[in-house]
Amino acid sequence: MASRSGSTVRSSGDPSLLPGAPPRLRGLLRWLAEEDQPARLRRYIIAAALVVAATASRAALGLLFEGLAPTFVMFFGAAVAAAFLAGTGPALAATAASALVANFLFVGETAAFAIASSELVVLVVFIIEGAVIAIFGGRMRRTLRRFIEREAEISELYAEALAKEHELVRANVALRLLADAGVALNQSLDLQRTMTALAALVVPRFADICLVDLVEDGHPRRVARACATADLAAAVDAFESIDAAQDLRAAIVNAVRAGNAWFVPVVTDEMLRRLSGTPSLLETARRIRVSSIIVAPIESRDGLFGAMTFLRVGSSAQFDGRDVELARQVGSRAAIAIDHARLYDEARRANDAKDEFLGFISHELRTPITVIHGGAHVLRTRRDTLPAEVADSILADVEREAERLSRMLENLLALARAELDREVPVEPVLLQRLIARLVAGLEPGNGCTVELRVEASPPPVAGDPDYLDHVMRNLIQNAAKYSPHGSVIEVVVAGDASGGTVTVLDRGPGVPPEDIDRIFERFFRSSRTARLAPGAGLGLAVCRRLIEGMGGTIRAELRHGGGLAVTFWLPAYADPGEYDER
Repeated sequence: MASRSGSTVRSSGDPSLLPGAPPRLRGLLRWLAEEDQPARLRRYIIAAALVVAATASRAALGLLFEGLAPTFVMFFGAAVAAAFLAGTGPALAATAASALVANFLFVGETAAFAIASSELVVLVVFIIEGAVIAIFGGRMRRTLRRFIEREAEISELYAEALAKEHELVRANVALRLLADAGVALNQSLDLQRTMTALAALVVPRFADICLVDLVEDGHPRRVARACATADLAAAVDAFESIDAAQDLRAAIVNAVRAGNAWFVPVVTDEMLRRLSGTPSLLETARRIRVSSIIVAPIESRDGLFGAMTFLRVGSSAQFDGRDVELARQVGSRAAIAIDHARLYDEARRANDAKDEFLGFISHELRTPITVIHGGAHVLRTRRDTLPAEVADSILADVEREAERLSRMLENLLALARAELDREVPVEPVLLQRLIARLVAGLEPGNGCTVELRVEASPPPVAGDPDYLDHVMRNLIQNAAKYSPHGSVIEVVVAGDASGGTVTVLDRGPGVPPEDIDRIFERFFRSSRTARLAPGAGLGLAVCRRLIEGMGGTIRAELRHGGGLAVTFWLPAYADPGEYDER
């Protein structure tokens, strides 16, 4: 795939000074241009060998053609050859040696250094020509050496240019991929659509297969996939259909939890065997023919969202270190898009919750305000004509609705405070004392009484007295509201070294089992109890938010024989100074 960052860049130009020259000719020229010490000795040996060859040739020709053998022509050839093959020094040496050998063996008296005057001129001319040839031959060799050096320099520059061109192409491909990924990720806030578009963008520009897994409830979920061919898609489908594939996917996502990419440059059959675990998974993985893997984390400031898996298969070029960095960049951009999508979803849900809250509260506030306003108007306009029992009834209604309105506002203010206080300042609180003091001065209503029982004195717990006061009032008044008239509300305090628990028990109608976990949601009212008493469904929701703000937990259980038991737990108080001393 030529468009990938790992593709090879080729150029049609030839930087050699001898374009199209055979390799053997270039090698010969380099050999002739060598100037190191061993090459210098070799050149003199070549010159000597040429003189010996010329001598042997002249002797052989003399035996065949007596008196016709060209003595100086033979030795002149040796001098010329030495000049071109060995350079100036060896050529001069070859010329001198040739003159001596010719004079000693072939010119004048044999085996003696004597020459006739008629041949002296030829010998002198031979020496002069040999010297001239040697000088020009040396200059040609030096020119050739500079020629070869220049060619080597140009070849090196050409190789560097090719490497830089290759890097620029890779960088350009990477930048284009990241730019296009940014455009694709910003086109929609729909998470599924965005991840699908990103995977389709990556294949086949960067990988043959791209898989996107997001972590939900601690488990990876495949949200997008793209394959270069239909055959690859079918092989991946077969792989995903095997039960063990989910465990492998979870293991791969866990491998990038530290924020580092998982990189396998070369996937071997042994590695596939270790990763697969089962024969069926191994056989299906072999069908995909994975050659290289990168798993990049999709991570932001809020933690790990998931992972992107990039696969190259078959004969595709394997990933390298720069591809890993590009994969990490794509994963980072995916994390930003996911973060934006989730923030948008949270904002949308918060806006919906706000609208629901305003609508619900406006409805709940309208009833008590209407009763109070109507009662006050009747008392003001017809006070003198109303019977005493009617006036008392109107006043009782006004008082009841005013108290209901006051509780609703208190719960709203407490909920708002809990939402603002991200870190609740806690202090050591003795539950048995605080609750005993609260119960003593509390009027639960509906003619009910409160009975306190301390089964085990807990240690001081980490709490906020104002929060605990609000929680206990809500729990006791809520229990009294749904209990039979004049019944007993039980409050049980217990605990151990880890913390303390408080349980409020009533004998009301309870709630259906399917509603037991929902009664702590805002504005939720069970169908069994909603018609028995008015309310806004805020009391238990406020209790849960306040208890969790203090680091505790709260739960509800149905009682045997009818009724509901609501229990909250707070941890034992730990003095920060103790940790400092440790």
